[in-house]
Amino acid sequence: MKSKKSAVVSWDSKLPFPKFPVWLYVLIVAFVSILCYGNSYYGAFVFDDSEAVVNNHDVNLETPVIKIFSHDFWGTRLTNQASHKSYRPLTILSFRFNVWLNNGHLSPKSLHFTNIILHAVVSCQLLHVYNLLFNGNSPKTSFLAALMFAVHPVHTEVVSGIVGRADLLSACLSLLVFVIYHRTAKAKQINTLTNIIATVFCCILSAMAMLCKEQGLMIMMFCGVFEVIVINKITFQTIMKNMNISKIIRLLKKESLERLFILTTGFCIILYGRWTIMGTPPIFQQIDNPASFLATPFERFVNYSYIYIINIWIMICPVWLCFDWSMGCIPVIHLNTFPKDPRLLIVFGFWTILVLIFYKILFSKNHDKKQIQMGFLLGLLSFLPASNLMFTVGFVIAERVLYLPSAGFILIVVLGIRRLCLNYFVQRVVRICILLLIFVHSIRTYQRSKEWSSELELFRSALKVCPMNAKVHYNLAKSLADIGHTQEAIQRYKHALLLHPKYDQAMNNLANILKDKNELEEARSLLEKAVTIRNDFAAAWMNLGIVLSAQHEYNKAEDAYLTALQHRKSYPHCYFNLGNLYLEMGEKTKALFAWQNATFQQPTHVISWNNMIVLLESIGELKRAENVARTALSILPNEPNLHFNIANILGKIDKFVEAEKHFLAAIKLKHRSSKAILVALYHSNLGVLYHRWEKYDLAEMHYLQALMIDPNMQKVKNHLAAIRKHLNEINQPTLNKKSYQQEKEF
Repeated sequence: MKSKKSAVVSWDSKLPFPKFPVWLYVLIVAFVSILCYGNSYYGAFVFDDSEAVVNNHDVNLETPVIKIFSHDFWGTRLTNQASHKSYRPLTILSFRFNVWLNNGHLSPKSLHFTNIILHAVVSCQLLHVYNLLFNGNSPKTSFLAALMFAVHPVHTEVVSGIVGRADLLSACLSLLVFVIYHRTAKAKQINTLTNIIATVFCCILSAMAMLCKEQGLMIMMFCGVFEVIVINKITFQTIMKNMNISKIIRLLKKESLERLFILTTGFCIILYGRWTIMGTPPIFQQIDNPASFLATPFERFVNYSYIYIINIWIMICPVWLCFDWSMGCIPVIHLNTFPKDPRLLIVFGFWTILVLIFYKILFSKNHDKKQIQMGFLLGLLSFLPASNLMFTVGFVIAERVLYLPSAGFILIVVLGIRRLCLNYFVQRVVRICILLLIFVHSIRTYQRSKEWSSELELFRSALKVCPMNAKVHYNLAKSLADIGHTQEAIQRYKHALLLHPKYDQAMNNLANILKDKNELEEARSLLEKAVTIRNDFAAAWMNLGIVLSAQHEYNKAEDAYLTALQHRKSYPHCYFNLGNLYLEMGEKTKALFAWQNATFQQPTHVISWNNMIVLLESIGELKRAENVARTALSILPNEPNLHFNIANILGKIDKFVEAEKHFLAAIKLKHRSSKAILVALYHSNLGVLYHRWEKYDLAEMHYLQALMIDPNMQKVKNHLAAIRKHLNEINQPTLNKKSYQQEKEF
């Protein structure tokens, strides 16, 4: 026993790293991990961040916390057919915590900072976990593994993308579970009560890890196999000799049986609860995961295997990194294309090598065999939920799901490095290679993190990896359109449709651009095609209604809007556009009703509030318009247009003092107005109020301010001329006052 322990120590001493105190190893790992991802602190919201954080009402502090537990990660009700069923309420709570820390504001810097710190924490946790797996006497090996994990470029999506918070929290809690479980299992003496309490606590933490991300539950399985292989030293050969379950149970210690029983029971209860919450399985489209829609099980198996190979390759050589791997990025392997498609041979080679590795792991007599097994199982079990074997997933490859699996992969790599270092002559070469690897990975991580700082950079970088991916061109087109590069956006949308002719979302977005360019016929054609491909595409139906309305086909436009509302009951923007249509058709009552529905579904829908107020004012219902305006202001007290509209109404009914207050409030809030012409109107109408109120100096001042903003306001020039003429008459009292009386009437 002593010789075996000394052998392990000598292995660790052969690694070409100086021996430092553990606290210094921790500081180095934390510092390097923060340094590699430091530039992501200045990053914006990118890709899925918009859907999961920016546009997710559950992140807003005004949303009741209880609602989070009935919604999926993207803020959709779990009972909704469109829900992805990703149930991660604790991750959403962490986003809300960031918002709370930032005084209710959604700041990307705060969210990115938290992700960077969490990655540093996970990297330092792994330093301890690796050492536990190495029996607590391999600090240098553990340090190398943790350092390689900290700088690995495949983690960039998790750390630099805010949505990666789910993986970070899940990994953090999972590693904590293992540390507690290891301490309990390794205790020399432990009473039954303490054993049960500690194991139940591990189950609770595992459930919390799962509520951050589904992979968190797999740590319970890892603890179970650790119990069998490491604690009870049961090998594959032992199981083969004792095929009877009762005989295997007798090989386990009493404390181990208690822990395994609680783990198994807890796992089943948590899994059942998660499945119950999810309800019906999520529905994915073929473009999300084409391999899952293949006809035969063997074809699916071949394609899944090829996907596993790509996952392993990007951990070995993280050059091919892409935010999305769907839509033709990895073409499907069809058996009838062999031998033209040589990838079938790659799959065959993969399984041949894997079988040999399995054999070596199971029957090897090396004293580090258990560490290799645990590294393999850590990678395998944490990747299992993303493997398509338990259930169909909504992606082809997602680098974020490799966060914890890569920890197992790195463990195996480091064991290989440690074995190489037994040869004295190889040590120097290994030292140079390790330093070079860590340096190259650090630079690649820093570069990739910078690419994740903005959507435009991220999507352009994806073109180098997946030029045949229609989704890459689609997302790039969206970003280009947002910054005003309309022509290039149109080309990208058309290229996306060339690669994937049935890409309904690309049709919808391209139609919107063409509609704004007044190319209505082509826009209409694209939208009609989009709703034919996907009949329940509510946004396309609404946009079709807008195009038809612009072509003065009002009845067809109404049908399109109503169809959109059939497919999406809560759709305030559609009600707003429907109200505009009814206004054009002269049906003012229906218009008011539509805008009321918009504000009922979205009380902050300011344009609908303004339209209702202006319409009521125009038809002479001033009292009703005033009431609507006051209701709107109680919800949106800092909206300048609402103050402006109620001021106009109050001015008409001679409530000058209150009208003045609201005009001044609108001017004070002018920074919230996106158009300078509106601010000019605030000043000009306040000038009119003062004119009627006979406060001519103030009227003149606000007319001048309006003309400074917009010198082309002819009516304001006329009012200003009238004011000045009157002021001249005041200074000449002998003049006839009749002309002023006429101007005052004006």
